[in-house]
Amino acid sequence: MTNETTFDERELDELGPLLIETLEPIAPPPAVKSAVLAAIRNPGRTLRAGEGKWYRQPVDGIEVKPLSLDKERGIVTLLMKFAPGAVYPGHEHGGAEECFVVSGSCRIADVHLHAGDFHHADSGSFHAPVISDKGCTLLLVIDEDDYVAA
Repeated sequence: MTNETTFDERELDELGPLLIETLEPIAPPPAVKSAVLAAIRNPGRTLRAGEGKWYRQPVDGIEVKPLSLDKERGIVTLLMKFAPGAVYPGHEHGGAEECFVVSGSCRIADVHLHAGDFHHADSGSFHAPVISDKGCTLLLVIDEDDYVAA
């Protein structure tokens, strides 16, 4: 037999307000207060360069880092990193794809893309293999249904 004191839910409901009355309010540190107020004013989300996770893909030498999933618009924003010599196989697009070359270079059929270049693929289009001879990082905005989460 133990000497534990147990409370039923009703007793806890009565004790809670009494305990709160005994506590003195403490102002949060200025940095915490500023962060909370900023989050209230701007509910957006920031992902720093060192944050988030890279996921290896079934294709050798390719990783993706999801940045955002917008369920309302049905789009995914992600980074895709190609090691030198990596090839992403040809594929069809259920929805449109927006691609910006952040660094390095790649080619899609006879179209060569370099850092700063942009490529758009329409919904329903077939995309030839994406090849990066020296490696690259792409910023993609794609249809949610075309994205397979790692």
